[in-house]
Amino acid sequence: MSTMRIGGLASGMDIDSLVEKLMSTERAPLDKLEQQKQTYEWQRDAYRDVNTKLKTFDTYIADNLILKSLNTKTATSSNSNLVDVTATSAATGSLSIEGVSQLATAARAVGTKVSATGSTKMVDLTGGGYIELKAIQSNGEMAATATRIDITEDMTVDQFISKVNASSAGVSMMFENGQFSITAKNTGDNKAGDEILVESGADILRSLGFMKDADGNNIDQLQTVDGKNAIFKINGIDTERSKNNFTISGYSVTLKNIFNNTGTSEVNPVQLTSTTNVDEMIGKIKDFVTTYNGLITDLNNLKTEEKYRDYKPLTTEQREAMEESEIKLWEEKAKSGLLRGDSIIQDGLSSFRNLVYQSNPAISNTKYNTLFNVGITTSKDYMSGGTLEIDETKLRAALEADPDAVTKLFNFSGKQDDTVTVNGETKVADTRGFLQKLRAEMDNVKVKIEARAGRSTMSETQFTLGKYLKDVNSRITTWQDKLEDIESRYWTQFTRMETAINNANSQSTSLSSYFA
Repeated sequence: MSTMRIGGLASGMDIDSLVEKLMSTERAPLDKLEQQKQTYEWQRDAYRDVNTKLKTFDTYIADNLILKSLNTKTATSSNSNLVDVTATSAATGSLSIEGVSQLATAARAVGTKVSATGSTKMVDLTGGGYIELKAIQSNGEMAATATRIDITEDMTVDQFISKVNASSAGVSMMFENGQFSITAKNTGDNKAGDEILVESGADILRSLGFMKDADGNNIDQLQTVDGKNAIFKINGIDTERSKNNFTISGYSVTLKNIFNNTGTSEVNPVQLTSTTNVDEMIGKIKDFVTTYNGLITDLNNLKTEEKYRDYKPLTTEQREAMEESEIKLWEEKAKSGLLRGDSIIQDGLSSFRNLVYQSNPAISNTKYNTLFNVGITTSKDYMSGGTLEIDETKLRAALEADPDAVTKLFNFSGKQDDTVTVNGETKVADTRGFLQKLRAEMDNVKVKIEARAGRSTMSETQFTLGKYLKDVNSRITTWQDKLEDIESRYWTQFTRMETAINNANSQSTSLSSYFA
């Protein structure tokens, strides 16, 4: 039940102002709780921002150095008019293609002429219905299931062509000059049978000019020009592929023309060779170091950021008394140093820094089994938090001497507890590449931060700061109820005073009139 409030009509006092000032003093504990709540929320957000930075950097590593190999190789062909080539990071040795006797081709069927145009309705040609087609796949085998193509009432020839080509039937169809043609999308010879099969709808295809023999008689099988495999000789071995472009020994090869297909030496063998692109590898490592240093600098700044203890979060009354620009400047100071000296960040930076000097026993060439050995070290300025520096001369020499060892140093997909033999001794060791170790250490930091600051999808009871916030919110609610009671008490007291004064004034007036 609310207290009846009587202003200072009898006393002449500004009761509203008096109660407001008294309550301002009484609110001090609540203000401290709300400031504490704001600090917890800022800390929570600052921690989560660290995890966002770690996630962004982890994605950068995955996209640029894991999915895309660090080891960049350039391939050359002695005759690119006949054979074109690019190299993957796995390219090894050299290849000699002594001849190509046959290029891969796709199976095709061509129908006889029909009386139609692109705007002719399919039902006028076929009577409607559907066909089911399947074709050879990229692996040289027939698809397991056929794809159904329905002919709708208003479908034109052009629309039918578009529907077939957009389907998963594995064929492309065209209509030109009164003739239909069907071509397998994949080249090659299906050794187990045909490359294009009609499972149903033979009558429909027959009405489109297909399914007829050379004499125009109806038949049950689609007449096609069979697909062919590419046939060539490489490093002395007779080889077939269902495509003209394929990967072998780390080389991506594209056969472009037939040559030396008579057993004579009409054209010299095409030589395919690869070399490591050292400049591109150095560029990738430099970019990694720059990105890494940006992360380390950000984390170190958070850990060492100055704390302004005199700048507490603003209370509601303080905010109301300040300009927006003043509030912004104040809060910049108040938010500074929220993670100063934080142990999670400090331990993370230390673990990152230690990785630079760890050797990898999986790399047989011990000259290049640490980042330090290939010219990558931490800054001599210890206050930098462990940023990296590159001795480019040393790094270039290592890449030119043994690019595979440097690549393995960064990217080897080993195990934390792997069994390796070093100098004839078998032992358990960590054989993961530097990037795998770094990502694991970042995951450790992220897990610790989530335990303290949670994720947006977590409830307050699932992380430390959330529990603190839940507790302080409960205490705020208790204080708000308490302040309501205190304010009611003040108003009750002042109301009684006003009532007493009013009664005294009334009695005085009565006595004055009695003796008048």
